[in-house]
Amino acid sequence: MMKNCSHIMAPEDDALLSLALDDVPLSTEAACHLAGCAQCRERLERYRQTNNFLLNSLYRSQCPDATTLNLFCAHYLSPDEVMNVTEHLAFCPLCAQDVHEIRRVLQSFEAFPAESRQPLGVLRRAAERIVATLVPWQPQLVTRGEVAETPWPRQYRAGTLNISLHLSRASNGDLMMLGLFSCADPDESIEAFEGVDAHLYPILNHLQEPGDIQPEIMLSTSWEKEPPLISTKIDDLGNIVFKPVPVGSYTLVVQLPENEVVIEGLKIERS
Repeated sequence: MMKNCSHIMAPEDDALLSLALDDVPLSTEAACHLAGCAQCRERLERYRQTNNFLLNSLYRSQCPDATTLNLFCAHYLSPDEVMNVTEHLAFCPLCAQDVHEIRRVLQSFEAFPAESRQPLGVLRRAAERIVATLVPWQPQLVTRGEVAETPWPRQYRAGTLNISLHLSRASNGDLMMLGLFSCADPDESIEAFEGVDAHLYPILNHLQEPGDIQPEIMLSTSWEKEPPLISTKIDDLGNIVFKPVPVGSYTLVVQLPENEVVIEGLKIERS
């Protein structure tokens, strides 16, 4: 064991520890003694070596690594992992500071810089358009020369998306169109569609003389040139409500994140 220097001006152990750990300067007399005393300099060096060893071996050994803290800030950890990190942050100011800095960087991060942004119209045109297919509820009896009218309610299919449309009346007698969205794929959740825009466009066939344009062409193009008559959003249960809906022909457009679902030929008549 190393012996302490017996000189009257030799620094105490606490003073040397403060110098080794926190660079707290010695008094003038102790500093002058340290400069000329090999034994005291050896004591100081031993304290510094011990401190370095402990730092390398134990410093932040109980702290989450950088990857875990980044995943914590990005909300990618499991509930148990979130609880563990939260408890650690309560008593570790170093990790708390790291989390503060990570969150600051994430808030300022811009995934799509301004120069790479596209106008909404360009994005909409670039989205894949899916025309929903009518799924008959039941076979209909049609006599020769008679055109079958699709009854309400109506069922449509667009990929793995099922759409049921119904007509109803409000308490004041106004017509309402109700829609219910569901997923045929059990791995998909309708909750992902919450807040998605749905628009009802009128088909302005009164602007055309009979025979001027084919009905299927008119249904596919005329709605794009006019603003929607009614707009709404899908709620958390997959429902939409359009009201009031005047008598007429319409196209329903649902703007999903990756594609645009179109339902054409919605004819509402007086009952």
